[in-house]
Amino acid sequence: MNMLVLEANQQVWNTKLSYHKTPLVWDTGASNGLTPFKSDFLDYMEVDIPVKDISKVNRVVGIGTTMYRFVDSVGETIYIPCLSYHLPSAEIRLFSPQTYHQRFGGSSIVHGDGVTMHLNTGEEPPVSVIVPIDPLSNLPVVAKCAVTETEKREIGSYLPSCLSFSDRNFDLFGNWNVNALPCDVDAEYAHYSRIMCPCVADEANVNLSGPQKELLLWHWKLGVSMYQVQELMREQKFEEKTGVETVLPPVIPSKFATASSCPIPKCTACQLASMRKRNPQVVKQLPIPEKEGILSWDKYEPGDFVSSDQFVVKTPGRLLKGYGREGAEHRFHGGTIFNDAASGVIWVEPQVSLGAGKTVMSKVRFEEWLWEQAAAEVSHFHSDNGVFTADLFREDCKRKGQSQSFSGVGAQHQNARAERAIQTIMYHARTFMIHTSLHWSEYGADDLCLWSFAVKHAAWLYNRLPNRKSGLTPFELLTHTKANHRDLLRTHVWGCPVYVLDPKLQDGKKLPKWNRRSRMGQFLGFSDEHSSLVANFRNLRTGYVSPQYHVVFDDLF
Repeated sequence: MNMLVLEANQQVWNTKLSYHKTPLVWDTGASNGLTPFKSDFLDYMEVDIPVKDISKVNRVVGIGTTMYRFVDSVGETIYIPCLSYHLPSAEIRLFSPQTYHQRFGGSSIVHGDGVTMHLNTGEEPPVSVIVPIDPLSNLPVVAKCAVTETEKREIGSYLPSCLSFSDRNFDLFGNWNVNALPCDVDAEYAHYSRIMCPCVADEANVNLSGPQKELLLWHWKLGVSMYQVQELMREQKFEEKTGVETVLPPVIPSKFATASSCPIPKCTACQLASMRKRNPQVVKQLPIPEKEGILSWDKYEPGDFVSSDQFVVKTPGRLLKGYGREGAEHRFHGGTIFNDAASGVIWVEPQVSLGAGKTVMSKVRFEEWLWEQAAAEVSHFHSDNGVFTADLFREDCKRKGQSQSFSGVGAQHQNARAERAIQTIMYHARTFMIHTSLHWSEYGADDLCLWSFAVKHAAWLYNRLPNRKSGLTPFELLTHTKANHRDLLRTHVWGCPVYVLDPKLQDGKKLPKWNRRSRMGQFLGFSDEHSSLVANFRNLRTGYVSPQYHVVFDDLF
């Protein structure tokens, strides 16, 4: 960016700084956009970048996604996002076309009387934006670019964020600046990233044997301990109370015969995710067989007894659909977990608010899912107090003929099933996210706001993993149907890179001979509404999450 251009622009327009009257200059000389108004931003991150002028040093105080109003070639209003710096001392808005096209694709053509931006929206016919050249300044200028708060609220949530594209960490002149780091996750795990191989299960790593690498890969996929993975690789013998012995075949077919008995290697993600304080005075307590599961000992059918509880997450989590552009107040701040006593299935429902209204909606979705899976209805809910004693929740239970029971104040052990379910799911989800952070820190792959996807995937896996005591999965007990474990064998490492076939090829169309035939994204688990052959795919450029079928996974990333 050239500060002399800014000074010339001010002399040409000679207007007072006004949010609605300050124009937007289409400037190929700007490494990123620029605005003096914080109100232009959809999302915002504070930074401190010095900008040297001829006589003084100004400071960029923020960076984020701005939204501006344009007019397309047919006269329709269109809204375009841009990665922009916040420089309060600036006297003009700047739009960086190369930054936009690098982030979202498309191209621009400069004519004698204006600029034509061809947007890569995937629509037919293609969308084009005309930016006229101002005769006084001889620069492409958009006069009425500022948007209202209503437009930001209604349109902005559907626009993809540009913050993940700020990983370049350059200042306005292209110089490296450590203060422009988008988040501290990279710094937190930088030490571990330097000492690790790209992937310890890679063939080039001679420190681990083939069986150990296979064991690690399944451990990363399933999220359970490697001891349990080895159990799934062996025949399982179970003896019923009647004395009948049942032998179940291996759930996981192993490539190496010794994978089920090889020495257990260390997993860095597990060590970072599940470390606890050492206490030499700790005494292991075993459950009393006569009292184990006493609250639900006579609940034989799915829905007879459902334990529920809520969890709080201070990091706002992005919604499960869309671009992830919603504001912090519209993101997930926790959720409700449901655990069926008869089958053991777990259902997690992230929530924007933990109030009674959203909790009743989560309850309804769980009941619908339970009916779809096993034609079962909930007859009793057991929970802590709090929101479950609200009139709205009680009325919904009463209307459906459902009874309720509660644990005492401070007696969390009386709701042990739900408390344990939260601990199990959160441990697994945390391990998934840390594993991704250690191996892939670009394109927002390690963004903490993705926790909602990790939690849903952890519950998805839990419902399909065999119980160590019975050899049956919660889904088998719920549906009374023997599983072939195909879903489990199809799973992949959460957060791994995934390659998706180009949409035109999916529709049977053709591409130019030398064009790429796929694009890379991130695997965020499986959708509750689709087969396990359909993966949740996050577009690295736009942040959009969509269910995709034509995919190839890179588990050893």
